Amino acid sequence: MKYAINSKEKARASGTLSISSINAAKVCKELNRKKFSDAKKFLESLIDEKRSIRGKYFTKTSKEILKLLNQLESNAKAQNIETTQLNLFISAHKGSTMYRSKRDRRHGIQLKSAHIQAVLSDKDGFGKKVR
Repeated sequence: MKYAINSKEKARASGTLSISSINAAKVCKELNRKKFSDAKKFLESLIDEKRSIRGKYFTKTSKEILKLLNQLESNAKAQNIETTQLNLFISAHKGSTMYRSKRDRRHGIQLKSAHIQAVLSDKDGFGKKVR
């Protein structure tokens, strides 16, 4: 799978989550290019409804992205990388189209899905080839 950032990163994680891609893009925009520890604290405060993004908390989206960041942290630990000094590059894209069948409708109901990519990198890895 191709990632949105092309450099020699430290650790990566990605997944297709059943969340709104629009909400995921809003949350990822707030998290992008922050330190990894600050990004996790921000997500936890969104879940606890202590902070908001323009008046909304995005609890389901935040929980799913936090699971992905925990996966990213475990990938970094497996490679013996310390995550405290690294920055997070995270992006959200529209996921695959899935349908739930419905008796009266011809195609059914379209389900939400978003593809999230998260990469831990140094500051000098940003801005080189970002799509």
